[in-house]
Amino acid sequence: MAETTGIRSRTVTANGLRVHVTEAGAGAPVLMLHGFPQSSREWAPVMASLSDRLHLIAPDLRGAGRTDAPASGYDSPTVMRDLIALLDELGLGQVDLVAHDWGALVGFDLCLAHPDRIRRYVAIAVPAPYFHMSRALAAGLMKAMPHLWFQWVIATPGLGPMLLSRGRQRLAHWLLGGFEVRPMNDADVAAYVEALRDPRRARAASQLYRGLILPGFMNALRGRYIGRVLRTPTLVLFGADDALLPKDALTVRPEDAPHTTVEFVPGGGHFLVDDNPDEVARRIGGFLLG
Repeated sequence: MAETTGIRSRTVTANGLRVHVTEAGAGAPVLMLHGFPQSSREWAPVMASLSDRLHLIAPDLRGAGRTDAPASGYDSPTVMRDLIALLDELGLGQVDLVAHDWGALVGFDLCLAHPDRIRRYVAIAVPAPYFHMSRALAAGLMKAMPHLWFQWVIATPGLGPMLLSRGRQRLAHWLLGGFEVRPMNDADVAAYVEALRDPRRARAASQLYRGLILPGFMNALRGRYIGRVLRTPTLVLFGADDALLPKDALTVRPEDAPHTTVEFVPGGGHFLVDDNPDEVARRIGGFLLG
């Protein structure tokens, strides 16, 4: 991140957590949440593209990057408290939000629980959590499940942290290389994998899957978000080459999220921000500044 011109960093204490925050630009504030197994450095190319128009704020989330990795708190309510405390500490009443992967799961919860703090939202590679079971969706889920084996492995106490942190870290390398369209930056991969060498961060990753990612996914499948209307203006971006779920299963009904649109970005898969950062930045800018 320090190699990207204009990006600055500091450490802020929020909700009792020392949070590493990277920032760029000035203007309307935008909070940017990374995915797994990444950190705030995921956003460096997008921040460089948008820093002439926006104030971009990308924290390392609990357990990731250079933020503290405590022994507990890897659930959506706690991470939301981290983020609301961070906004308070930074003196930001309301922000736009951009989030990828598990950060996007928390992002939807933030919009629903704290609609006064989020003005507009861009979710990347994660559908709005309003699944209405259909034959097409059921078939898509059956097809996708074998490709998601790693989630349960990572969530398993002992086994998940060991595979992420020890030896040649093949699981961590596979996660970063198995869902991309173009090779991820070597320095970024090295930084993400090296962070998982820390046993505390490897345990945090396992707890994150056990306490937030898998429960969030299952709650959406069980229909527990139905009836909680998402009123925040929202843009959901998927990589056009991300074939995990059928495209028609990713649409959102107006009664669930009346101000939400879904777009498919060419030249990208799950790691869309890394695959096509220029187009991601263009669409974020168009939505937030339009």
